Amino acid sequence: MKKSLLINAGLLAVIVVLGLAAWLKPAAKEQQHSLSTLKAAEVKSIEVTIGAAAPLVLERVANDWRLNAPLQARADGFQVQRLLEILDAKSGTRFPAAGLARYGLNEPYARLRIGGQDFSFGAANEMSREQYVLSGDGIYLLPLRYAAALPKDAFNLLSKQLFAADEAPLAFELEGFKVEQVNGTWTLKMSAANAAAGEAGTDDINRWVDQWRLAGAISVQAATQRKPIGIMKATLKNGSTVVVKILERGAGTVLAREDQPFEFVMAAETANRLLAPPAAAIAPAAK
Repeated sequence: MKKSLLINAGLLAVIVVLGLAAWLKPAAKEQQHSLSTLKAAEVKSIEVTIGAAAPLVLERVANDWRLNAPLQARADGFQVQRLLEILDAKSGTRFPAAGLARYGLNEPYARLRIGGQDFSFGAANEMSREQYVLSGDGIYLLPLRYAAALPKDAFNLLSKQLFAADEAPLAFELEGFKVEQVNGTWTLKMSAANAAAGEAGTDDINRWVDQWRLAGAISVQAATQRKPIGIMKATLKNGSTVVVKILERGAGTVLAREDQPFEFVMAAETANRLLAPPAAAIAPAAK
């Protein structure tokens, strides 16, 4: 009797040890499939096609990206990086590239070509909330964010900055005042009509200039034929002039550069600071 108890206790101990070992053993890692071996830094071109629309063509120029079709303009670097993220994507699910209709890939709703590699976007898997993506000889399931990064049109890819990084203004001229750099110092010249706006210190003027240099829009939209209600002329270091037309003031101020075929929609607060003289832009509102 005593011997059987010892045997049962021993067996129980073995079972407990084996159970703990199974519980503590690391779970086998799911195999992850890479979609690409391309490196983002090496990519020179990107092409996006949504349905039957004309392709959106991007090209790397030095360290920046430009949209070359359907129009030519500076591209938004952040939006381009979102497209390039698919190069680092990994999927735990991979099917052979067959039976494409089953995955909505016989007529994909979008195609993305990065360098020489194509990615086609098909249906979404309702159970896993993932997207079927065809690349090469495989079909992969990827999070929906990769499809969400695809632009709806060319305007989603355009830079929202009024000035490019290599455009260095030396003077800004608006109705009633002019801000210009003289011997390395920014100065403000007011018309007699605007003299009551208040005096501006060096810090005020420098801050105003920086706001113009770094000014960014909320969104970019197609150009219209509206008559401008005002003009800002900026003289650049290279001797060229940038003319910014003021098309609309209010909750959504609209500005447009004469040399670009689209318009910038600005936040009202931002636009008010840009279009007022430096001192007036920071002065408290009258009670």
